[in-house]
Amino acid sequence: MENLSFEMAGGELICLIGPNGSGKSTFLKTIAGLLSPLAGKISVFERDSSKIGANELAKSIAFVPAGFPAEINIRVFDFVALGRVPHTNAFGKLEKKDLDITNFAMEQTETANFARFRVNNLSDGEKQRVALARALAQDTKILLLDEPTAFLDYSHRIKLFEFLKKATREKGIAVMVSTHELDFAKRYSDRILQL
Repeated sequence: MENLSFEMAGGELICLIGPNGSGKSTFLKTIAGLLSPLAGKISVFERDSSKIGANELAKSIAFVPAGFPAEINIRVFDFVALGRVPHTNAFGKLEKKDLDITNFAMEQTETANFARFRVNNLSDGEKQRVALARALAQDTKILLLDEPTAFLDYSHRIKLFEFLKKATREKGIAVMVSTHELDFAKRYSDRILQL
């Protein structure tokens, strides 16, 4: 990718499309601050992201990777609650507000029924929804999702895009989704960015 320049605005759903190997995942990870740009810069709310600490950046940007971490043998509720870590004190203690936000994120992603299950015991589609719940619990203004529909059944794919569209409208967050689902991109996105 060369000479790429774009802006994301609150209240906007952008679909990132392109063939495998075109750099969609790398692009999202770079925006999220997980990779350093090889050239140029990324600004988050008019601040150079390289000058923003990881904890502060995590209060602004949530990232859902395409693959789920291999072995996570903790309860689903505890995994989703990890999204609140950037907002907790030095001891990581969850306050009532954090618990409420975690529960709400699980309700929105239809994962509340899994709360007491172990993450390792879930199907791939269920894990994907739990990963989304964790990102929502992070309560950020920017949400980046790398192929979030890969393991979801058709009804949950529709629900995901409808939820993301609603979140952009009602909460004013900026959402970028990498996807191969061109029909969903055309139907739900405000803009399509092709690599």
